[in-house]
Amino acid sequence: MKVRLLHPDGAEPTPPNHGDTVVADLGMPALFEALADTPPGVVDAIRAALTTTAADPAVIAHRHDVLTDSCARPRLLRQIHAIAAAATTVRRWPTGNRRRAHGKLVLALTPFAHQLDLLRRLRTVLDREAHHLTAAGWTDLIATTRQFDDTYLAAVHEHLRLLRFDRGLEIEAGLGAGNKIADIVVHEPRARRQRFGFARSADIFDTAHDGDVHSDPVVALKDTALAALADVVVAAADELHTFFLRLHESTAFYLGCLALRDRLDRAGIPYCLPRPYPAGALRLRCRGLRDLTLALGSEPNAVQGNDLDADGRSLLVITGANNGGKTTFARSLGAAQLMMQAGMFVLAEEFAADLRDGVFSQFVADEDRTLSYGKLVDELVRMNAMVDRIGPHGLLLCNEAFASTGERDATRITAPLLRALTESGVKVVFVTHLYDYARARHADAHPGDLFLRAERTAEGRRTHRVVPGAPEPGGHGDDIFAQVFGSPPVTPRDAGCSTP
Repeated sequence: MKVRLLHPDGAEPTPPNHGDTVVADLGMPALFEALADTPPGVVDAIRAALTTTAADPAVIAHRHDVLTDSCARPRLLRQIHAIAAAATTVRRWPTGNRRRAHGKLVLALTPFAHQLDLLRRLRTVLDREAHHLTAAGWTDLIATTRQFDDTYLAAVHEHLRLLRFDRGLEIEAGLGAGNKIADIVVHEPRARRQRFGFARSADIFDTAHDGDVHSDPVVALKDTALAALADVVVAAADELHTFFLRLHESTAFYLGCLALRDRLDRAGIPYCLPRPYPAGALRLRCRGLRDLTLALGSEPNAVQGNDLDADGRSLLVITGANNGGKTTFARSLGAAQLMMQAGMFVLAEEFAADLRDGVFSQFVADEDRTLSYGKLVDELVRMNAMVDRIGPHGLLLCNEAFASTGERDATRITAPLLRALTESGVKVVFVTHLYDYARARHADAHPGDLFLRAERTAEGRRTHRVVPGAPEPGGHGDDIFAQVFGSPPVTPRDAGCSTP
């Protein structure tokens, strides 16, 4: 019994190779916090999808189909999740190897019967809505549950009742090599048990309930006979329990997507199902892309959307004014990439990109608390670790990398590093104030480069949008100074002072 709501073939592929800090750097904790009021397991399912889903267009298309049906039938999704949650919380007693076969069998019967009742309930709920569901994941689940019709389940329940052996146990066995017990057969209990037990004969006799399995051959025979039955029942119960666990995890993911959709609807934030392209296709286009952290914050209506056409580009260099939205834009690109590959909604009116087998981020981090080395060395150590892990179809997002050293040294580090990464197939989004590097790279006119800058009006007002444009020198900090202090800063030259 496989649940194919998340994966077309029911098997989980090898997870991608994402960076260790990418979830925190790209603002995913804001998403987890927004889903805090959802049922247990939803946040964990979303986190797992963001970090472990392989970059496969077929998987994304499969999830989009299931998600579309779920959006049209949210009540059905919640009912199925509730059934799966009830099944996974059925108390199952441990049945280790040290337990006697009869005890192992008896302890497995009751929870197994309870989960079979929940399986019948699941089939009934799905049958009622089957004509509304078209996604392959849902139709496969319907077909799976329909195998267990009422006739089949009634027969299983009857067998479970008989396996309690309330009317006694009838065993047939023979002797094998070395007079060992062989050819054991457990017969179905008789319809009526004689008042004083089975009729005594050379072949049929009662056994005591207690006894030493090692010294009493009759008890050993009973234990051996029941062991095979207990193993079958426990294996079947484990299979059904695993089915409900997978169903619970899968429906939790879609419940998280629906909760995000409802939150965005209330805030008036646009969203879409993105269009994925195969890895290496160098596609990236978006319209109205918004940052996840800001959109889920206290003022979602103030969030500006960004448009971008970066098809065929492997290096995006973002420069411009301080506090202009550069970091926010880079973060929104990375978050959209992760959410697209997980099969979720993306916070944009339109979004299309090629898949990446790993997403890495190099954002500003705290200094090394062990004081083993300075900030520049710390950045180089972290960058070296990422370069060792990132693959030819990876995505690297850098925010003010190597800002802890002078521009000349930073440029000497940055230029060969980014050249090597892009030539190996890595897509890089590089937010920087390194004007010398950006100007030199822009002058080279590489066909795979796209230069963007934070938009700034003639009056110095930040629009918090990123637009195509050649690199500009400086971060325009004078504008921020004037906003805070009411007048632009006075330089030594303005004050009539000489400078060396």
